[in-house]
Amino acid sequence: MAKSHYEGGKQRRHFTLSDQAHAHLAAIAGEARLSKSEALERILRAFSFYEAGILADAVWPDIIDHTIALPLNENF
Repeated sequence: MAKSHYEGGKQRRHFTLSDQAHAHLAAIAGEARLSKSEALERILRAFSFYEAGILADAVWPDIIDHTIALPLNENF
């Protein structure tokens, strides 16, 4: 593994994802030409602590879930 350019380096961690979320992470990483680990690292670093409120159960239903295909609008 290449030397990490993050302070303290990287260490293996364990967390779980649904198959749908894992496939979406893989697609994001592939498009960015990054490993899934590095893509997740960058996503997390780009997300502000102060934005965490959008993850609350009360707000989550109003967030666009990009793992779900949007219905096509036939008017376009």
